[in-house]
Amino acid sequence: MPYETPPWTQIIAHRGNSGPIPENTVAAIESAIALGVDMIEVDIRLTRDGVPILMHSAHVDDTTSGAGLVADLTSDELRKLDAGSWRGPEFANERVSTLNEILDVTHERVALNLDIKVPEAARPTAQAVIEAGASARVVISGCTSNGVRTVAEMTSAIAVLFNLDKLLSGIDPSTAPAVTRHSIDLAVELGAVGINVPHPLVDADLVAHAAQAGVGVWAFTIDDESRFVDLIDAGVASLTTNWPERMLPLVKRRISRPGLNFP
Repeated sequence: MPYETPPWTQIIAHRGNSGPIPENTVAAIESAIALGVDMIEVDIRLTRDGVPILMHSAHVDDTTSGAGLVADLTSDELRKLDAGSWRGPEFANERVSTLNEILDVTHERVALNLDIKVPEAARPTAQAVIEAGASARVVISGCTSNGVRTVAEMTSAIAVLFNLDKLLSGIDPSTAPAVTRHSIDLAVELGAVGINVPHPLVDADLVAHAAQAGVGVWAFTIDDESRFVDLIDAGVASLTTNWPERMLPLVKRRISRPGLNFP
C-alpha cells in the first residue's frame, strides 16, 4: 500500500535537520525525528558500484573529507569519508550512509521522501524500498516523467512525486506559473500523487486547482516563518524546511487558518 498523505500540511525536514546539523547524515535524521517532523527528505545518488547513498552534490568535496565525483567512488570508499566535520568538529564521526542503512534507522519511526538526484537512481531506489518492506512510509521525488514511469513499472505500492525541474529549466520566468499549472495535468496523466514545487511558484489558486485534480502540492524549501504560515493557509500538502525546530512551533501554536492544518 502506498504512502498516504495526511489530511494536514505535513512538515518535512530537508536533508534531515540540516539547518544546524550536517545534511543527509544519521545525526541530522535522528535530530529531525526527535523534533517530531512528519517526514524526512534525503538525497539519493548512485556509487560506482550502483549502491544508492545519501548525497546531494555530485562532488563529495562539498560535504565530506574526500574529493571527486560520487559516481566515481565505490560504496566502500564513500563509507570511509568524514561527512560531518565540515559543519564542526563535534560531527567528525558522521559517515556517508547508504539508503539501506537509512531505511533501517528510520523503520517504523518516520516517513521518508527519497529525492533522486540522477535518473538512473530511480530503479535501485525503488528496489531498495520494496526489499525493505518500506513502501507505505516512502515517497520518491526528484522524478521527471520517465522517473515516475520507471517506478510505476516496478510497483504500484510506492507513491511518487513529479518534479518540475526539467520543465522549468531555461524557460522565461514569466511563463513559470503557467508551466507549473500545466504540470498538474502531467502528474494526473503519470499517476503521481503530487507535484514537487519551488515555493515561490505556489499560491492558493494553484493548490485549489491541484486539489480538484486529486494532486497534492509539495512546496520546498521554506525557511521564512511568514512565508511558511502563508503556505499552510494556502493548503499545501507538504512544506519542506531546513529549520524544522523553527517551523514546528508555528504549527503547534496553530498559527494558520482555523481548522485547515488541524482537522
